Amino acid sequence: MRLNETILHALQQAVIRAGGAKKLAARCQISESNISRYLNGKVLWITDECWEKLSAVLELPQPPRTSGTIANTPELRAFVTDAMQKAGIDNVDQLRRAIGYDSSRSLRRIFDGELNWFPDVLSAVFDILNCDPDLAPVTPAEKLLLSPRGMYRDGAMLVRPVPVVEWANAASSLESLESDTVVMGQWDPETTPTVPVPADSRRDTRAFRVHGISMEPRILDDDIVLVEPVENCDLIPDNKVVVARFTEQSNTPEKVVCKRFRRQNSQLMLTSDNPEGRIIPFSPADIAWIGIVVKKISEM
Repeated sequence: MRLNETILHALQQAVIRAGGAKKLAARCQISESNISRYLNGKVLWITDECWEKLSAVLELPQPPRTSGTIANTPELRAFVTDAMQKAGIDNVDQLRRAIGYDSSRSLRRIFDGELNWFPDVLSAVFDILNCDPDLAPVTPAEKLLLSPRGMYRDGAMLVRPVPVVEWANAASSLESLESDTVVMGQWDPETTPTVPVPADSRRDTRAFRVHGISMEPRILDDDIVLVEPVENCDLIPDNKVVVARFTEQSNTPEKVVCKRFRRQNSQLMLTSDNPEGRIIPFSPADIAWIGIVVKKISEM
């Protein structure tokens, strides 16, 4: 675990509450010299073994709650950690392999208290560790988010569905993001085409079925692209493929395009991979929404 300012402050407060570094070390069964090294900034990383002991006594701020997640409380982390020890699973990476999860970084961040639990991830953890959800320190409302017990008993690659927006509807779909409406709650899973994405992918990831040949041969007509939005053009590396929606005030005929983002000195351009495609010079003020294409899917 990286020793950042938040953890250092929490450690300082824990030392005060315990009545000194020596008493805190005894309580956590960590050497006093390690506590001193953390406080003095002589090390930047806390080993997994020490962190598991130390994190139980630190009062770290909870990650912000988002709809559809389960609060990552210290009590819940302790519940899972105890179950891991009983199951003979020694570390987070072993747990990741056991549940078939494809991102050790995201699972590590959950155990570090930086992210809340996705319900399917916690459901898989409970199944693999043979935990009774009724005994877990979660609220009744959170318990309703969990998958039926036993669904992930044999392990599974955890994914979630993302609705595919047809290109003709892309402008109106992106425009709806500017309202306070929960867009993900508007689509009908029984009738809406979807693509599976890893459960740890960003919750605002969008999927579009592209129409046109301007990005051939990289992106073909009818390909599906997964797009992660960014706040502004300054955050986009040069030469990335993007999906952009233009403002009503811009002079661009198309409202939404899939193009390659380019910088030439102070000029911003959206270019086509197909030599016959258009080049669109623009300014940041012309952009209402923009995101980076992170994956292409040729078949559903």
